Amino acid sequence: MDIQIYKLDFEHLDEVMTIERLSFPQPWTRGMFEREIGLPISRFFVSKQCNRVVGYAGYWFVSDAADIVNLAVHPDFRQMGVGRALLDHLQKKMKNQGVKKAQLEVRVSNAAAQKLYAAQGFKANGLRKNYYADEDAVLMEKEIV
Repeated sequence: MDIQIYKLDFEHLDEVMTIERLSFPQPWTRGMFEREIGLPISRFFVSKQCNRVVGYAGYWFVSDAADIVNLAVHPDFRQMGVGRALLDHLQKKMKNQGVKKAQLEVRVSNAAAQKLYAAQGFKANGLRKNYYADEDAVLMEKEIV
């Protein structure tokens, strides 16, 4: 699969919102994604195949730390390397910005995402009780080298 990655822009938002609603029980709003496009600490990207957005991911960074705040792949394109490609891209961008440590929260029930992150070197480093309105989150961290 030829995965192309681009910086998130307003033209991508309709497709991003479709993926967001298909992926999360409490999806972000369009306004939240619009805000990310202009937020100085935010870096969001989309993955495309045949001119179709098939996934997206983003992080916030402050100084030498980054927090991956969202990553989703359209259900029709899961288990095809899209999530891995997005995560690789984020880590390269982080390294270029001088990020030393990345972290993220993932639903306790989301075994597939936890497996993806673990395969990329992220390690579970705690539990955030009631992080989501309906579920705890596993905190995962990784040194960026």
